[in-house]
Amino acid sequence: MAVNFTGNWKHVESENFEEYLSAMGVNFAMRKIAAKTSPVNEIEQDGDSFKIKTISAKTKEVSFKIGEEFEDEMPMGKAKVKATWDGGKLHFDIDSPKGKLVTEREIRADGRMYLVMKAADGTTCTRIFAKQ
Repeated sequence: MAVNFTGNWKHVESENFEEYLSAMGVNFAMRKIAAKTSPVNEIEQDGDSFKIKTISAKTKEVSFKIGEEFEDEMPMGKAKVKATWDGGKLHFDIDSPKGKLVTEREIRADGRMYLVMKAADGTTCTRIFAKQ
């Protein structure tokens, strides 16, 4: 049974985020600004259909269905994304101008949502969100 991600999730903690941004080619000043942000993810899930709104310095919204490729506007340009289930994880394969990226969201035993992002060079970071 798939996990239900519906809810408002506030960023509370990051691990290795600046290193990930560096691996993605983000300059020093922008890394420092990004590291200080605490975005909120508003997620609406209806079965395998999702709408994720990220509210931060800039608000972004994306809608998609599991198994169907979609286009996403990322800071480095347009990317082709495909979301799949990997057990209880929402797995994204991303073909971006910066190479092949992977992102996974999962709700762990502590009730928090973990967003694990992997750059093309293998550098990973984790952004942790608490349900509001």
